[in-house]
Amino acid sequence: MELRHIRYFLAAAHSQNFTNAADILHITQPTLSHQIKQLEEEIGCNLFDRVGRSVRLTQAGELFREYAKRMVREVDSATDAIHDLGNLRHGKLTIGVFSSFSTSLLPPILAHFSAAYPGIKVTVLELPTGEMEKRLREGEINFGVAYGPPAADQVIAEELFKEQLALVVGVLHPLFGKPTVRMEELSQYGLIMLTREYISRGLVEAAFAACGCKPHIAMEMNSIEPILATVRCSSLGTLLSDRLVRTLPGLHPVLLLPPIVRTVSLFTRQNASVSAAARAMAALIKSSF
Repeated sequence: MELRHIRYFLAAAHSQNFTNAADILHITQPTLSHQIKQLEEEIGCNLFDRVGRSVRLTQAGELFREYAKRMVREVDSATDAIHDLGNLRHGKLTIGVFSSFSTSLLPPILAHFSAAYPGIKVTVLELPTGEMEKRLREGEINFGVAYGPPAADQVIAEELFKEQLALVVGVLHPLFGKPTVRMEELSQYGLIMLTREYISRGLVEAAFAACGCKPHIAMEMNSIEPILATVRCSSLGTLLSDRLVRTLPGLHPVLLLPPIVRTVSLFTRQNASVSAAARAMAALIKSSF
């Protein structure tokens, strides 16, 4: 069994079509079929069921895919580590972050990193914490910046800083210009909140419950940008980091009483190999707070 057999198998499993997979791999369809047949003969069972022009994984194929993905990840990690030795001239880095971090705090860090390491391609994904942990475990991102603690045992959290949530309002909101608001009073005003897959949603609801009231959620969205745009032109508010609000024109932070404090942490996968690019970016993020 060779590495190309594993990569060909994964491409076919993803595409569910040998012709499409062959196009992606830049080989002919007969070549791909022959390589898959060799792999099946070596393993001793069929990995695919052929259904017309499509293919689907057998039960054995489903099981083998999990091991195949791990094998490819380990080989790719080893290759990246070797390429990273002694220099940061080339490479790639994928990180996951929560929305408000990418909006306000991350841009100057990225600018600094790009100036220092122009040959490193950086991909930033805005992810809910649960999805971030999943991608970390599967090796799809190098590390994440999220609210701790993590739910998964394989994910390690290192605290970066603590921040307070504030009510964020535009000029049309009745509380615009006020310094503070109690949770009981806030429950009377409409809010735009992130959807439930975001950990901050549960934190906010728990804070209201602790004060014996419930939030008046008028809208739900899964992205910070449309939330902020709607707050600017309406009488609705939202709850976001007070750090973020200070950088945004046309919006006013109203501090909450009692305060809602959350911990921002650097998430990494336990026992994962760490590339030089990931170490450099993580060090830069840590030094910024």
